[in-house]
Amino acid sequence: MPTVINEQRINFLMQKLGISYEEALELEDYDEDVKKNKKTQYDLPPEKMKVVQEMNRKCDHKKSGPRKLERKPNEIKEALVFALADFLENECEFTLQDVLTYCDAVEITNKNRMIHFKVNDKEYDLQLIEKRAPKA
Repeated sequence: MPTVINEQRINFLMQKLGISYEEALELEDYDEDVKKNKKTQYDLPPEKMKVVQEMNRKCDHKKSGPRKLERKPNEIKEALVFALADFLENECEFTLQDVLTYCDAVEITNKNRMIHFKVNDKEYDLQLIEKRAPKA
């Protein structure tokens, strides 16, 4: 039994849980034992406690947030991006509505995949995507 009976707490437990005075006292005793890390009648046997701990270890790990992955440099994609950017900047000209048009402000925004450029004050992004090999 608790050393000091807190009548307010007992009344609160009786009202909220719909239990008798004796059950509320028993619940208070159990709470005191748990707070003091004493063994109670509701504790699991050691073999079941090991299973619970193992399940918690497997399932309750915290997520560490986004992982930073180091990408291997892809020399083919880099060469293609640089070649396409060079083409857009130096050699790309076309006729649009009877006006000779060029690409302006060619910028490589990601050396492995992205080129940003302008044509007639409109902005474009060119993205190079390498397709995966088909599964057998």
